[in-house]
Amino acid sequence: MSRFVVLSPDELPIQPTTFRSRDAAEQALSRWCQRFTAQGYYAAVDGRIPLDELPARCHIQEVGR
Repeated sequence: MSRFVVLSPDELPIQPTTFRSRDAAEQALSRWCQRFTAQGYYAAVDGRIPLDELPARCHIQEVGR
């Protein structure tokens, strides 16, 4: 069975557990991006990322089978 991990723009997992489906990973990514609303940006190692660009700068990766 495939599992999925969501990686931030800094290539770090957004949470320590994996997701059972790509849909669950996408929902978690959406919730994670919303955490930065008050701040107005995500502070990545290489600079600030506007919130409207943040989901596209993250990766959902399939791990294990």
